[in-house]
Amino acid sequence: MSEEAKDTKKAEPQAEGGSDKTGKLGLILAAINLVLVIGIGAVVFLQFQKEKHKESHSDIDAHAEAHGGSGEGHGAEKAEHGGGEKAEGGEHGGGHGGGGHGAPAAKKGDQLVTLEQFTVNLATSPGTPPRYARVIIALEVPSSKTAQEITQKLAPVRNAIIDLFNSKRPTDLQGGEGRNFLKEEIRNALNSFLITGKVKSVFFSNFAVSS
Repeated sequence: MSEEAKDTKKAEPQAEGGSDKTGKLGLILAAINLVLVIGIGAVVFLQFQKEKHKESHSDIDAHAEAHGGSGEGHGAEKAEHGGGEKAEGGEHGGGHGGGGHGAPAAKKGDQLVTLEQFTVNLATSPGTPPRYARVIIALEVPSSKTAQEITQKLAPVRNAIIDLFNSKRPTDLQGGEGRNFLKEEIRNALNSFLITGKVKSVFFSNFAVSS
């Protein structure tokens, strides 16, 4: 056998051995790549689940905070209403202390027109110190048209009321009877020139007479 043939036979096993090693190395690299891909996929999946869980907690916290804020709003509203009732009670208390009565809520369909506070002089004898009355007056009328008319005729309305107070002596307003009579006089005076409706009731609040 020639030397060339011998060399060829020797080279063939070596080539086959190198091919086996290369194949095994390829399989190992492929396995490593697969493991890496699976590992990266697992990490991404776990991260996604973590973020999703975190977002769900955030949603719950936001929902609770919104309801908590709403609760605080209701609490503030309740406190505000409570304060309003207390203030109203104080006003009524002051009115009763001064012999006056606060205006109740208007009946269904009626309107309540509250005028600005009056501070008016009362009738006094010559040589005596001036006396005055301070009062808030509310008028109960049957419709919004009458309420609007009173607003439009505010100057004559106030003038008629002031004239009636100017004619009263302090002693005339000390008792409930005298004040009720004044309310009736005010009602009749205003009804004499109102067109769209008539004043149904007159209410005093924060009534006080100087000493």
